[in-house]
Parts: sequence; C-alpha cells; structure tokens
Amino acid sequence: MNQTILNRSRSDKFTLIMDLPLIMKGDFDEKLQTQYSPDSVQFTVFGSPVPKIEIPSVKLPFGGQHMHVSSGSRSDYGPLTLKFLLDNSYQSYWILWKWLNHFNDYQNSSSEMIKSQSPIWEPNILSINPFSSYVTDFELFALDEYNNKIVNFKYSGCFITSLSEISFSHQDEGQITCSASFAYNQLHVNLLSNINKII
Repeated sequence: MNQTILNRSRSDKFTLIMDLPLIMKGDFDEKLQTQYSPDSVQFTVFGSPVPKIEIPSVKLPFGGQHMHVSSGSRSDYGPLTLKFLLDNSYQSYWILWKWLNHFNDYQNSSSEMIKSQSPIWEPNILSINPFSSYVTDFELFALDEYNNKIVNFKYSGCFITSLSEISFSHQDEGQITCSASFAYNQLHVNLLSNINKII
C-alpha cells in the first residue's frame, strides 16, 4: 500500500475557497480603498481543517444484556477551525474581522441582523431572511505534492464565530499565523482523484 500523500512533509496541503457572504459583497472598504470583489477569496490553510463526523450508537436492552446499534442520526458538527498564514498587508485577517464585526459592531455592540423584524429561524421566508446574507459556503481542497486537488470538502451555511490571537514571536523564524472558527450546517465530501490506489 502506498503512503498517503498527506503524510508527506508540507504545510500548505489545503486550500480554502470562500465565497464572501452577501452582506460584504460590493462593500467599499475605506481602509483598503477598494470594493470587495463578488468573486471568491482563497486562503492557504494547514493543521487539521476537517472536524470529526459522528453517527453515534445507542444501547438497546436485549436478553438481559445490551446491544449496540447505530442511532441513524448524525450529531451536530463541531466548529470548523482553520489555521492560516497572515499576508504582509494583513488583508486576510482584515476580511475575516470585518465579517465577524457584522454580527456585533465594535462601536455600538449591535447588528443590522438583530434589528430586523424577520425571524431568522423560519425557512419559508429564507428569501427575506436577514441571516442568509451573513452566511456562505466553503470549499476546502486537499492538495497533493504537485498542487493537484484530490479531495473536496464542501461546508454549507457557514458563518464566522471567532478569530484567534495572532501568533508571533521575535524568537521564532516562522511566519505569523492566525486561526478562525466557523459554525456550519452541512458537510459533503467528494473524492476528485485517486492517484494512489490501494491495490
């Protein structure tokens, strides 16, 4: 059996392609003096960007003992935490900070989403649901040593929940890193290429 290509030494084995949420598309950023593009943005991420997927078992009494069967119910997904490198201009950090700030503005501790009278939990009015403007979809690609995309992890209904401290030390020669956490509703996995066959 060939060794998995993800075991080979490299830090940039995952690429995140993120469609900006509607609330940010077309906004003019006074700091960057530019308008946010309607196109997707790309991050190089590393670490363990795929969280646990679990369909737990349940115990059923049988013949004075217990047997385990599948619950047939998927547990809610844990947070998706992505670690990424900061670019020289901190634009990747700034875009994520702006997104997080839409949920609670640092100046007045409020959000346009909360001010709306539309209930955010009603799926029948999704077209006028203010929360739908704050969420987006991610595509996370695992890369081989030639930067070919081999596995696609698609996260649906994502929104940012936290932005970590910036990890920097003058004693370390490595690049500056940061991480962000996201909540999401669905995860779909698709194998794009099978270059290392088992048999």
